[in-house]
Amino acid sequence: MFESAALGRKCADKEYEAAMQQLRLRLFEAQRQCLTRKIPVLITIAGLNGAGRGAVANLLSEWMDGKHLHHHAFWFETDEERERPPFWRYWRQLPAAGEVGVFLGGWYGPAVRLRACRDISEDAFSSRLHRLRGLENSLAASGMAIIKLWLHLDKKTFTHRLKHRLAHQEVFHFTPYDKKSADNYDGLVDGISTAIRLTDRPEAPWTIVDAADANYRNLSVAQAIIAGMERAMRAQDAKAGRVALEKEQDQNGAGLVQEGLVSSLEAIDLTQSKEPDHYRKELKKLQDEVFALTYHAYRRGISSTLIFEGWDASGKGGAIRRVIGGADVRITQVIPISAPSDEELAHHYLWRFWRHIPRAGFITIYDRSWYGRVLVERVEKLTPREDWSRAYAEINHFEEQLTEDGNIRLKFWLHISPEEQLRRFEERQQTPWKQYKITDEDWRNREKRDAYSVAADEMFLRTSTAYAPWHIIPAENKKYARLAVLRCYRDALRAALEKKPERRKDERAHNAVRPDDGRPKHKKK
Repeated sequence: MFESAALGRKCADKEYEAAMQQLRLRLFEAQRQCLTRKIPVLITIAGLNGAGRGAVANLLSEWMDGKHLHHHAFWFETDEERERPPFWRYWRQLPAAGEVGVFLGGWYGPAVRLRACRDISEDAFSSRLHRLRGLENSLAASGMAIIKLWLHLDKKTFTHRLKHRLAHQEVFHFTPYDKKSADNYDGLVDGISTAIRLTDRPEAPWTIVDAADANYRNLSVAQAIIAGMERAMRAQDAKAGRVALEKEQDQNGAGLVQEGLVSSLEAIDLTQSKEPDHYRKELKKLQDEVFALTYHAYRRGISSTLIFEGWDASGKGGAIRRVIGGADVRITQVIPISAPSDEELAHHYLWRFWRHIPRAGFITIYDRSWYGRVLVERVEKLTPREDWSRAYAEINHFEEQLTEDGNIRLKFWLHISPEEQLRRFEERQQTPWKQYKITDEDWRNREKRDAYSVAADEMFLRTSTAYAPWHIIPAENKKYARLAVLRCYRDALRAALEKKPERRKDERAHNAVRPDDGRPKHKKK
């Protein structure tokens, strides 16, 4: 794979200076167009030690508009990062619309080092690469320009440069895994060969750069970045054409809800209820149990992510308050989800949810969630069909990561009849301290109940998984619904505590931040 990238090609200084001027102008113009078109650009600079990753990053700062360029080096994990799913640290740094993010090593560095050090099995390595490929496909489909660079060196050049770097460790920074993996050139090359083969796709291709000569390397990098930005612009134009065609089809009557369809929600028994006396007694019992179990989960580092979806006025807020009443508020946060802000709209739609993922042992409750992508955005036609259709797989991958290491993931849909919803709407209008809960939008949504039922049915079908099933709660009686939610959470806590999640064996155990870590060390004179 790397034969053509280990030929030692060079570019004379005079030739370099002539080509550089033209490439700098093209690169700057491509960045300007991405900024105008609001295309986020993600550049991953990976490569062998001594191949010039840092030099390339510095070069981009010089050749591009630095106001919209952000570098991120993922050396050591902080405690905050280690207490969340591995991809959290990357998601929070993804570039916004029109911005350029440079990931030094990116999410490939840890996986390849593990492979080189034989600290990960072949199956686990392949699984991680397939997950990376899915993530990149999702980001590219959302409009992001994905540019991946591997800076390669032949074995002789690598050995020579590594010897020099090891002799000057007061200047060159090495993580524990850098030192261990650097001794295994063949293992590193074999690992990245597998990674490139499994993750090289038209929407997120790899560019292998012969990095022995700095001039040749720099020109190759600039050309690859320009090509990646232009590819994203062509994809944006093609998508705009498809969206226009979809709108035309909708105007001609395509995509409407078929009449006579029966929703699976209509099979839910809404007659279940609890008497007030029994309710108060069982509520206190369940809250006491949940309080004790969440404390043990906190000590064990088991986090909880609960989301509440359902019809307007179905009692989501009341159920959430009863869950909070059974948990320590110091480890619990509620995230109300409404229309995204300008900052959130500038990112992938999952970005704003990744930001609130709970730390190990903590609890996050979402009042509405990422399922708005396949519910309100679908029904109200706020998102093109190809985007919300793709969201089912993206959500499943996202939720799979939330349940790793024994973490709890619960999805509740609170269901009420149209008649009960109307009664609650009218009650809210007539009660002064409840009037803030009812808006014109609620009435408009009610008129589209059939369309929302169809969307909910498909959502249940495509996102109710073994690791994150949907719990449809009959909520015609609010008290019954609250107890059902608490009981479900209690049972999930018990099941999670009965298991002993194994600590993920990867670079996270080696890259914990210490007071003197994270920067080159200089000898005292």
